[in-house]
Amino acid sequence: MDKKLKIRARYLTKEYDMMKTKSDKLKSLMPFGNTNIEKFWALKGVSFDIYEGDSVGIVGLNGGGKSTLLNIVSQIIPPTSGELEVNGTTNIISVGAGLNGKLSGRENIIMKCEMLGMSPAEIDEKMDDIINFAGDQVIKKIDQPVKTYSSGMKSRLGFSVLVHQDPDILIIDEALSVGDAPFFEKGVARMKAFKEQGKTIMFVSHSLSQVKTLCDKVVWIDHGRVVMEGTAAEVLPQFEEFQRTYNKKSKAERAKITRDSGQNFSLEELHEEHPDDPISYFQKKLYDKPFSWPTQGVLGFLTLLLIFTIVATLKEVPLRTAVLHPLYIIPASWLLVIVAVIVVIAGIGILTRHRKERHVLD
Repeated sequence: MDKKLKIRARYLTKEYDMMKTKSDKLKSLMPFGNTNIEKFWALKGVSFDIYEGDSVGIVGLNGGGKSTLLNIVSQIIPPTSGELEVNGTTNIISVGAGLNGKLSGRENIIMKCEMLGMSPAEIDEKMDDIINFAGDQVIKKIDQPVKTYSSGMKSRLGFSVLVHQDPDILIIDEALSVGDAPFFEKGVARMKAFKEQGKTIMFVSHSLSQVKTLCDKVVWIDHGRVVMEGTAAEVLPQFEEFQRTYNKKSKAERAKITRDSGQNFSLEELHEEHPDDPISYFQKKLYDKPFSWPTQGVLGFLTLLLIFTIVATLKEVPLRTAVLHPLYIIPASWLLVIVAVIVVIAGIGILTRHRKERHVLD
């Protein structure tokens, strides 16, 4: 029996704007945008297929694009280009993700469970199991603010909440890396139980021993590209050898490699490498869509009203008189000029807007 396809990724990319100063951020809000902002490509054409029951490890160096990829697959952020198909519900677990530091651990459990669609009765039923699974340290501080928790306690609490849900696809981003040995063993047991139920798992960790324990397939990503894909036995030895060589380089050399790799890329080059695939894979998606025409009309009217009010105030004309005799405040010729300027600015803004979603990488 063929396995059901759960995740299909084709040439996923992610471009960030590297806003180095506050003025860069301000300029980016202007109608004409800021075309001189430095770009960084975190993903550069990632493709893979994951099937029902697969347990897939994502390995790579720091800054390689692993977390960006998981956030795209879990649909927290959209890709710049490419195609993603996800068949099923996803839950992502990362260190302290979605926890409110001002709330207690118990209150955070209620909040996260409600966000995941659980009813008050279901939350009450699972509350003790969630707390007990998180471990003794969390149990002792469950009614204290989460901001007083260590990173390991936050991770265990978040992990415990999400593994007591019933997602089709479980995405784990370093959530077991800060836990102790007993908690890791409980986490592994729960992951194996999910896998036996036919659930799909994507797992990111810098601990290759954890990847070996949990995953039967591995995708190696380096600087936004898939280097190798295969079984854990095939991929991990190759990655370990690469990691040893890379770690011998100086900090400056490694930083330069990362910086250059994020800039020396274009969608045109990616398409040239894969000319037989649909061109739609290599076109930027427009997520920051312009305002609808009704919204633009309302904004235009409010702008004119503001100008009218300011002029009436400056001329010391009562508002009632200004409303009854508007042409006394603003001559028809000036009114036409103002409307024309607004239309021109709006038109240029539409024509020059970047066909992409703007994400900022500080």
